[in-house]
Amino acid sequence: MRDSAELTDSPDEQPLQFQLREDGDDSDVLQRRIDHSGDVAAMAWCDARLPATAANIAAATVGVGLAWSLLYVNVSSELMTVPGGSLSSIFMLYVTGTVAGKLIYEIVGLPPRFGMLLAGIALQNAGLYTVTGWCSQLVSFIREVSLAVTLINGGLELDAYQLRRLSGVVARLTLLPCLAEAATVAVVAYLILPDFSWQWSLVLGFTLSAVSPAILVPSLFQLKRMGYGEVKGVNTLLIAASSLDNIVSICAFRIALVVLFLTGSLTSKITQGLIDVSIGTVAGVIWGFFLIFVPPSPWAVIYKNQETENTNKSQRLDRLITAKRSFLLGGGGFLAMTGSRWCGYPVAGPLACIISAFVAGTGWRWRLKMQARNNPASSVEENCDDEDLCRGKPVEKVFEYAWTGLQPSVFAFMGTDIKFELLKKLDMVFVGLLVLTFGIAVRMIVTTCSVLGSGFSRKEIIFVNISWLPKATIQAILAPFALNMARQFGTPEDIECGTRLVTIAVLSILLTAPIGAIGIKLFGPRLLPRAK
Repeated sequence: MRDSAELTDSPDEQPLQFQLREDGDDSDVLQRRIDHSGDVAAMAWCDARLPATAANIAAATVGVGLAWSLLYVNVSSELMTVPGGSLSSIFMLYVTGTVAGKLIYEIVGLPPRFGMLLAGIALQNAGLYTVTGWCSQLVSFIREVSLAVTLINGGLELDAYQLRRLSGVVARLTLLPCLAEAATVAVVAYLILPDFSWQWSLVLGFTLSAVSPAILVPSLFQLKRMGYGEVKGVNTLLIAASSLDNIVSICAFRIALVVLFLTGSLTSKITQGLIDVSIGTVAGVIWGFFLIFVPPSPWAVIYKNQETENTNKSQRLDRLITAKRSFLLGGGGFLAMTGSRWCGYPVAGPLACIISAFVAGTGWRWRLKMQARNNPASSVEENCDDEDLCRGKPVEKVFEYAWTGLQPSVFAFMGTDIKFELLKKLDMVFVGLLVLTFGIAVRMIVTTCSVLGSGFSRKEIIFVNISWLPKATIQAILAPFALNMARQFGTPEDIECGTRLVTIAVLSILLTAPIGAIGIKLFGPRLLPRAK
């Protein structure tokens, strides 16, 4: 296909030009009209903006109706009754959360997770969400899968080179603010929350201590495309530190939860935690190293009998290998999450999940780099700006798409744990805000101290503090997980503590997610220098 730049007429002389693409035979010619910016202009009435938007809405509506009809005619009627049906409740929750997230993003500009959370709260308090029986296990399964996908995403996003280059600053920015906020929240919660033990206070502290890469990373990429934050590597620092911050929070959360619910002396619990960490680390390294070489890469000798010049065959091989790697990494990670708990080592699973993803992702990028060095003519450009076009991160894209599909249920499910009766207790809301405020204040102080002496200006340090505010993803996964553990293994007092923990986690999302997202977008261009 001829590129528009090859046309003889200049854009100024002919704003709307015609581009011809000839197929294998010369009989069919596809004609498209493009403007000088390279955008394709609609040639048929149905491709105009309004009809295309209407068609997109119609497709979504028909798809939802089709899915509902398939469930209605293939499962028992009591599961699909409205209200009261467990499966219909889950279905409506997912659809409503998706729509609410889309609307609040398009109309208000807030993160979609905000709308998903509100949708769950609304359905629960309107009496439209009732889940019992095996559907309760389905909800727990979805939450477990979501945690596994989040951990794998975090491991795949870690860049070994950047971690080595910024190791000192990343380590300080990862550990010090996270641990300081967790400790502060734990102390304040223990002092002012009624019947909150030290164990529950620590669980709450590590639930709230994680930042949200789902809000932080897209905002930083947008600033990066505009040239902000690239002069001193602020974007790279925050992206690397946010993933590690989540890992520290999740692992510490699981250890605190084990200490809370396991029986035995404190010494035996600490010993159990160390054993869990050791098992998870070894298992993660072994499984990740295995995935570097199994399945074989698309350029392996077994495929050499294929025509290397055939682009279509090469693309099919790439997709096949990506599918195999994604399945093995995802399946192994989820098995580690559930199997470790089944074996009595609940902390080992999340560690193995993260470490295996990091080792495998690092190995895949290393092998791709070696292949590009040995075969420069047939390899993808290493400095490709568009990650979608680079072959180095296809598995990351698979898990990003998986998270996109899972997040409406994650945040909406969290909203269903909140009832207006609890929010009407103003003292509970006030105490929750007080705990959250103390934690954030200490976090900002420690964050400032962590980056002092790193070469950042005062404005850049202020931006780092703003970026370290938003909480969403980890809180939406960990808080309901703790409540579910209390319902399964705890006492009524534990269930009450778990409910309060979820309430405070929801308050943290409602307060910090919009402030952080808007703050990064608004103050990024004002506080960060722009690369020339």
